[in-house]
Amino acid sequence: MKIIKRIGLIVLILIIITALGGYIYFDRKFTPEKNYLTVENESGKIPIQWIGEDKNALLIPIHFSKDTTTYYLQFDTGAVYTEFYSKAIEKLKEVSIRNERAAASFYIGKMKITSDLIKISNTGKPSDKNDPVKIIGTLGADILEDRKTMINFRNNHIIFNASHQPYEFNNNLIDFKFKKRKIIIHGNLNGKDEKFLYDSGTSAYELLTNKENWENLKLPHSKIMVEKAQSRPNILTTYTTKTNHTISFKNKSLPLNEVTYVEGFSQTQYILMKFSGMSGMLGNKIFLNHKIYIDCSKEKIGIE
Repeated sequence: MKIIKRIGLIVLILIIITALGGYIYFDRKFTPEKNYLTVENESGKIPIQWIGEDKNALLIPIHFSKDTTTYYLQFDTGAVYTEFYSKAIEKLKEVSIRNERAAASFYIGKMKITSDLIKISNTGKPSDKNDPVKIIGTLGADILEDRKTMINFRNNHIIFNASHQPYEFNNNLIDFKFKKRKIIIHGNLNGKDEKFLYDSGTSAYELLTNKENWENLKLPHSKIMVEKAQSRPNILTTYTTKTNHTISFKNKSLPLNEVTYVEGFSQTQYILMKFSGMSGMLGNKIFLNHKIYIDCSKEKIGIE
C-alpha cells in the first residue's frame, strides 16, 4: 500500500511539474520583448484609409522627413510589434537595415516615432511609384502601450498618443486587460461572461470564434459565406453567417449581426487562444458606427 501511495505521489508531482513547466514555457513564448518605439507628441486627427469595399484593412498614413511620398502601415492591434515589410522598404533611403532590424524615424501626423530595432518581416512587394497606396508595414499594439488612443470609426479618424481623455468618456469607461500587448475585453454573449480579443487586423469581421460557438450563435438555415484569405504563412478559410445576438459590455451593448469561424490557424495560434482563455476576436466591423477610447496606461476602455 505504501508503494502505491508513493507511486501516486510521484505521478502527482510529475503532473504538477509538467503543468507548471508548460505554463512557464507558453508564458515566455507569448511575452513580447521590450517596446522598442520612442514616441513624441500627440498625432492629431489621422484620417483612416480602408482597403476594399468590405473595409478589409485599416491603413494609417505615415511620412518620412525627407520624402514627400505618403506611405501606409496597416493598423493591427492583434500584432504585438510594429514592423516593416522587407520588400517594400528595399529602396527607402530613410530606412537603414542592420542585423535584420530596421532603423527609422517617421511621422504619423504630428507624432514622431523613432527606433533602431524595428522588426522586418519577409513579405510585402517592392515599392512602385505608380502604386496608389504604398503599404510598407504594420503598426502594432506597441503604439498603444502606456498611451491613450481614440479610434473614431464614426468620423473616420484616429488620435494616437492623446494628451487627454475625451470628455464623452468621463463616465463611460470599463476595465480591460492589456496582457502581453493584447487588448482583452470582458463581455456577455448568449448569457455567458466571455473574454474577447480586439484585433483590428481582422477588420472585415464582427466576431471570429470557434466552430462550437459559431454553431450555437448562427441563425438556422442562414446562408454561409466561404472565403479564403492569406494569413502568414497559412491559407485560412472563413465561414461567415448571420446571427441576431448582442454582446453586452458593462455600459454598452453592441448588436452582433454576423459570426465567423476560421479553419487553417496554426497550432500555435490555437494554443494562444486556449492559453489566454479567449472566446473569440472582435474585428473592426462591430465598431464601425462607434468611437473607441483605449487608455493602456490605466487599462480602461470606452465604447461610445
